[in-house]
Amino acid sequence: MGKLIQCSSRLAKNPYYFRVTDTNVYSIEEVCYYIRNNIYIMQKELFNHDFAIWLREELNMEDVAYKMEKLINGHNSLKDIVVTLCCSCDYYEEREIHELIKIMDETQNLPIRKRQKIKADNYLRCNLYEKAIEEYNNILKSDNMLAADIFEYGTIYHNIGVAYAGLGIFNKAADYFSQAYEKGKNKESLREYIYSLLLGGDNDRYELVCKQFDITEKEKEIIKRDFDETDKLDASSKEVGRISRLRDTLKAGYIEEYYDKIESYIKRWKDEYREQISV
Repeated sequence: MGKLIQCSSRLAKNPYYFRVTDTNVYSIEEVCYYIRNNIYIMQKELFNHDFAIWLREELNMEDVAYKMEKLINGHNSLKDIVVTLCCSCDYYEEREIHELIKIMDETQNLPIRKRQKIKADNYLRCNLYEKAIEEYNNILKSDNMLAADIFEYGTIYHNIGVAYAGLGIFNKAADYFSQAYEKGKNKESLREYIYSLLLGGDNDRYELVCKQFDITEKEKEIIKRDFDETDKLDASSKEVGRISRLRDTLKAGYIEEYYDKIESYIKRWKDEYREQISV
């Protein structure tokens, strides 16, 4: 599941499969971890009679299975189900369970696409850019977006652009900012579109965009000046930013991704060092 989880309870021989996210879980601790990391898209339908049977037969949790069946039969809320499961083991502290309750209270009336977006926005806020892009793309591919307006599309495209810019893939960032502006007509998307072209060194496209949007020479001078100042600051903080994002990746539990990035950075630094000392 992407995180090392110490399980003190019984492990299932046969996992429970959450079809919505294509995820297998083998213990009650993994169920709790799964709930926390998918809290924004939780649905009561995830926990049905098959799940109660799995608790009983695979984890030997008779009491919890009985409580789950009562909750399901009584059409209790998702919050009741989540609290029952999270209180059935010592994986979360009481404070963390209250945080889950608060999130459910805040998001229970939101459409699922908006709950998914909150999750993606949190990844973006934590500089977990690959995860954010994956989540935003899942939203765009979902049937739930059929009810979305053009401004919602614009916001998602803009945020994907931010994520690609964070990864240093400025050509893709520019493409998404362009689509964001086309849909939402947000001036911030246009601004980021122009800066992404400059960061990516695509001067020909930059000139075409300036012409398309009637950007004057004076305005271009201001853009260039701001860009040069930002670029200097960015150059001095790139390595710090990379390390910071690595820490965030580790804190979020994406251990495999963390070590992959560590390995790639070490290789790059070694190559740079060899270039510096070579004659």
